[in-house]
Amino acid sequence: MHMMMYAYVLGAAWGRYPRHPSWASHDSIERSAGLLHRPAIRMNLPNVIGRSFEPILQRYDWRDSALYALGLGMGSDPVDEDELSYVYEGREQSVVPSQCMVLGWPEFWHADPAAGIDWVNILHGEESFELHKPLPLTALIRATHHIRAVVDKGVGRGALIYFDTEIADAQTGDALATLRATQFLRGDGGCGNHGEAPPVVPALRDGATPSAVAEYRTAPQAALLYRLVSRDYMPIHADPVVARRAGFERPISHGLNTMGLACRAILKHFGLGRPDRLRSMFVRFAQPAYPGETIRVDLFDEGVDVRFRALAVERNVIVLDRGLCQLGEH
Repeated sequence: MHMMMYAYVLGAAWGRYPRHPSWASHDSIERSAGLLHRPAIRMNLPNVIGRSFEPILQRYDWRDSALYALGLGMGSDPVDEDELSYVYEGREQSVVPSQCMVLGWPEFWHADPAAGIDWVNILHGEESFELHKPLPLTALIRATHHIRAVVDKGVGRGALIYFDTEIADAQTGDALATLRATQFLRGDGGCGNHGEAPPVVPALRDGATPSAVAEYRTAPQAALLYRLVSRDYMPIHADPVVARRAGFERPISHGLNTMGLACRAILKHFGLGRPDRLRSMFVRFAQPAYPGETIRVDLFDEGVDVRFRALAVERNVIVLDRGLCQLGEH
């Protein structure tokens, strides 16, 4: 599995990054940038697979739902009726399906010394969600988490953790969404295997012509807004010093924000005012995007499925690949 440099998304998909984490010292920031080196370590597999996670309760309301949509740039055209319903309670307000990805994160656990994980070398490889019913506009949710599988790629080649989250309505018990994250642990090869990995999503067909294309010019402050919307406070999305230490020219966009832009494009071209049609999404992260860039989403209609990819136009770089969205009936 080929995964590019996404070591900076530690908090985005598999653990809430605290605003002032005790382990995020100046030393650890430099280590994560590759400026300091630690001896080779290996994941403590029994500790990791035996780990239990406390359920997370989180309440959100119509205002949080509108703010999430604004974090994706919805409402940039004030007369676009298709998107107005996501950001304005004066219409019959809708919820963007990808909002499920910012719900119910556990605390970041990979830095626990007992796990033995080389956490500064974790990459965010893939992300997916499946909706079991449309997200309510307002809800108290309960999130539970477990490690589905660990795949050992061998000494010097790293390991993969497949981390699943189940989100339910805390009051009714109804299942709302399943989230799945693939984490590439570059420094933990040789740790051993556990469980069964999900099937690999195939690449897009070579030479395919998009059925539709959407372009979104992101705002220079987009990551500063999205970090507050999503509660992902990783400093690499806000602090130029941290971003440069990690090898980037400036703060970078959240990968899940870019995935949300792809969801926005699908809703625009295939949702037909019916966000409940969107049942699931999958992406492989390829390269980081930067706030202020134009993101082009290429959509390929395959019937009940929509394949997609996203590019940063100014650099002609693919940022999302192997995208797959499944739609329900019209």
